[in-house]
Amino acid sequence: MGVARGAENRQVTIDRLTRAARVALGSGRPLDDRLIADICEQNGVHPTAFRRFFATDDDLLDAVNEQLVLDCVSRLRSAVDAFEATDATAAGASEVAAPDPLGVAARMLADSWPLDRGGLIIRSQRRLRALTSPDGGGDAAAAAERSFVERLVPVFEDLMRKLGRRFTWPPVLAVRVILDTYERSFESWLLMGHREEDFDGSPYAARTLPVLLRGTSEPAEPGPDAS
Repeated sequence: MGVARGAENRQVTIDRLTRAARVALGSGRPLDDRLIADICEQNGVHPTAFRRFFATDDDLLDAVNEQLVLDCVSRLRSAVDAFEATDATAAGASEVAAPDPLGVAARMLADSWPLDRGGLIIRSQRRLRALTSPDGGGDAAAAAERSFVERLVPVFEDLMRKLGRRFTWPPVLAVRVILDTYERSFESWLLMGHREEDFDGSPYAARTLPVLLRGTSEPAEPGPDAS
């Protein structure tokens, strides 16, 4: 009982430190001794004890990145679960032309905020450390990127099913291309001075993403019960 409670308390502390670091790093602060001291003070953890939770700075950054991934997957899963392709057609029934369901799906994906400014900054920091430091955890960073894609494949496959489509590309490759282009386009959108909350109206969300969804998939064949 005591061991289980201790493990639970340890995880609670790790989660609190990770979230505090995420806020600080997402604001653009560098991962240094001052940042670690600040998050320790906020959470009542002695800096020496901090290293029992995160042996290295990269361990902390990896934990923050993992939290970002889990939140992203959760948001996209909720958005896809709530999405109905039939709603897109019904919404345009009184118009001259019904909206393209793939276009509606693309906007839904952008509306779900798979990435925000803070998340982009943190992911960029992790890549920079991996690229510039001999012990920057390049293998861990690459593994985290693969894991991110793999966890999103079932989400995108469910979206395709709702659209009456299926991937013609290997799903992992299709999702990787979508995520990579999304992230690069979102970064460019911010660099041009646009607001992150307006990205669902960007050229990428309006034109490029629907093309990617269509180009990596095809209409699914009717099932045996279809009339």
